[in-house]
Amino acid sequence: MAVQKTPRIYDFSIFATTMLPRLFDLDKEAMKLASTNVDHPGGSWNFIVETSRIFHRCLSPGPSLEKMERAALTAILGHLDELASKPDGVVLDLFAWLRSIMTVSSTEALYGPHNPFNNRPELEQALWDWERDLTRLLLAPAPTLLARKGYRARSRLINAMNDYLESSGHETGSDLTKARHQAGITYGLSVPNIARFELGSIMGVLINSTPTLFWMLTHIYSDAQLLADLRTELSLGSTNQTTAHNDDKNKHTIDTTTFRQVSPLLLSTYQETLRLHIHNSSSRMVTQDTILAKRYRLQANSIILIPGGAIHALPSIWGDSAHEFHPRRFLASTSPPQADKMKLRRAAFRSFGGGVPLCPGRHFAATEICAAAAMVVARFEMVAVDARGERVGWRVPAMQAGRITSSIPLPKGDVRVKLRVRKEEVGQWWWGFGFGGSD
Repeated sequence: MAVQKTPRIYDFSIFATTMLPRLFDLDKEAMKLASTNVDHPGGSWNFIVETSRIFHRCLSPGPSLEKMERAALTAILGHLDELASKPDGVVLDLFAWLRSIMTVSSTEALYGPHNPFNNRPELEQALWDWERDLTRLLLAPAPTLLARKGYRARSRLINAMNDYLESSGHETGSDLTKARHQAGITYGLSVPNIARFELGSIMGVLINSTPTLFWMLTHIYSDAQLLADLRTELSLGSTNQTTAHNDDKNKHTIDTTTFRQVSPLLLSTYQETLRLHIHNSSSRMVTQDTILAKRYRLQANSIILIPGGAIHALPSIWGDSAHEFHPRRFLASTSPPQADKMKLRRAAFRSFGGGVPLCPGRHFAATEICAAAAMVVARFEMVAVDARGERVGWRVPAMQAGRITSSIPLPKGDVRVKLRVRKEEVGQWWWGFGFGGSD
């Protein structure tokens, strides 16, 4: 908390700027513009600070965010409708399937009808090749040799984003994309460098949301009681009506704006997934000699790491079951002892960081992940299968390690499942998402 209360002494922007050349392959021109006034000597005039403000403005609750949510969930719904049209079901690798859905839906939210990732599986592969090599790109002494695949993948992504911007695709993109492009022009960045910075948006909306949805669904479907309880909750919280739309089927709507009110178990499951699987550390640069919490003497230019994963595993905060998955852990309680415990846990919940650099995409992530999970749970049966397609017991896989740029680890190995539409849903419903009474 002491670090969060004094952001000028414990600064995130300065620390982040040091990583930009290796992350996005920025040239000297871009780095000069990114680092000018990053330590605020001339006020807050700085490209990195300005883009941070744009993220917070466009991703806070309001019309800009709702536009992105609509675009993402419309794309997700299209994928699920296609799957629902196959009554015999499909055997697939769960993470690979979710990765494909989330890559297209999230970039659709960012880039609109001219989304460069549409119908280009090679760009999806490039994105995740780049993600896999990010640690080497940041730390390896010769990334062109030791992170060759990721280095080449990043070049393909930059070229695709440059083509998108050169052809004015951003003009029909999200408010976030348009504002970031305008900020780049205002601060004197070339289009190729704006394209490089655009990888930050892609990283922000995708790198952690995809594995979060994977772990959330794995926990839900491996727990029969949780699955049944969530379906009951969703059936009570969604709306049904008779409509002439889509061959006279009944319309079933899941309202994305009422999760907290009508789906507390879904939200608690999401939060517990983040708590258990998050392995991030918040980083800050110490800008002057100081004493932290009246105990620790720190020198200027030191780096502080706040280990979110370690805090999420403390028995003193989360109880003896801190290392176990309990989907009801975040359900509200009115009893004074439990209410006090929940207050402490909310303060210790660091899945989106804390303080000034609190993740601006947290609202978009919560809506996209919870809505996608809700739609899958409500519409589909999912069972684990072996390489031959035979049903086996659920097993929550181990997590990969060593990816310092990802807060949520990816699963180790394939998780093969069979997905098929629930028998009671076949031919009965037309499904959709609602946005505060609209659809």
